[in-house]
Amino acid sequence: MKNRRTFLKIVLAGIVSFFIVIWNKLTMEHLQTKDGKNKILPFNKNKAVIFNNNYIIVTQNNSTKVFSAHCTHLGCKIDKQDGDRFVCPCHGSEYTLDGKVQKGPAYKNLEIVPFEISEDRKNIIIKG
Repeated sequence: MKNRRTFLKIVLAGIVSFFIVIWNKLTMEHLQTKDGKNKILPFNKNKAVIFNNNYIIVTQNNSTKVFSAHCTHLGCKIDKQDGDRFVCPCHGSEYTLDGKVQKGPAYKNLEIVPFEISEDRKNIIIKG
């Protein structure tokens, strides 16, 4: 009987460890390491919203903001605009065009990314 309990404890510990590793992989995958390199993205000031891989560029009222395109819930990539909000394709979190959470399960606003606009106003330079 004692051997069976020991075996079950080992199996349970292995299963829990497996799920912890998978969970960590899923939730941490979207985090980027700062490599010190700037990223240059095309910029069109006449377009209100631009989805560019890991970034969302929003231009409203002569003001531009850059957000991380990763949902703050589990890191899924947001690549869809529905009217005046962004919608996460995984669990339906919604954000305003200012990056503020409008509907959960996410509870944090989108991450604001530091940037500058090139002198010719054709590119956005994401600070690395």
